[in-house]
Amino acid sequence: MHMAMRKYRLLKGTHADATHWVERNLMPTLRKAPGFRAYYAVVFDDGIFGSINVFDSEAAAEDANRHVRERVGDSASDMLQHVETKVWTVLHEEHA
Repeated sequence: MHMAMRKYRLLKGTHADATHWVERNLMPTLRKAPGFRAYYAVVFDDGIFGSINVFDSEAAAEDANRHVRERVGDSASDMLQHVETKVWTVLHEEHA
């Protein structure tokens, strides 16, 4: 399992506006992505808007990252500026 973390600088609007954009524009596609497990919209300590996503494999995470970069660049570039994307291997997963 792999986790992808993406960070974006908010150029206009609020974190809630960005989250609504994600719900309307990205989630329908991500839900259909092979290997997609979970999506979390977050505000990092430095105020940067971002997401943490969980996928079955590194390939699934990388494919989704490519799609998200294309999608954000095309339709949300006036609101979000990409700062960073990282992918990590998940060593342990546990749920309540």
